[in-house]
Amino acid sequence: MEFPMPTEDSVNRAMLEAWRTRGELLLQHCAACEAVIYYPRKRCPSCLGGRLENRPSTGEGRIVSFSVVHRGVDEAFRQQGDTVTLAVVQTDDGPQLVTRIVGADQGNVGIGQRVTLFDGASREGLRLPVYRLLGASR
Repeated sequence: MEFPMPTEDSVNRAMLEAWRTRGELLLQHCAACEAVIYYPRKRCPSCLGGRLENRPSTGEGRIVSFSVVHRGVDEAFRQQGDTVTLAVVQTDDGPQLVTRIVGADQGNVGIGQRVTLFDGASREGLRLPVYRLLGASR
């Protein structure tokens, strides 16, 4: 079973393509006010500027909050285990994003832990960027 697909449009296409082809997270940067933006938008939410460019993320951050989901998990996710660990990650680039933590025992996940993009995720069919604990085995 395949993972659910995000809706692709002209605003998020570059980010989704970078993830699918290179396992890289692109973040928008506003040329006017230098804000770093995630999720992709047509205009900067800080200054409403329209000159946005995509730049690669450092790929690292820290867990701000997390939850282990035990019920109502889509069948595609169940193939990877009985639970899904969702987290809010504060990227080193600035934006926070809601993501999944993969490749770790849920008992090892904690607030403040350092995470990095899971570089094998795009090749495994994961449609959006996911993270793993920094230093965890791949």
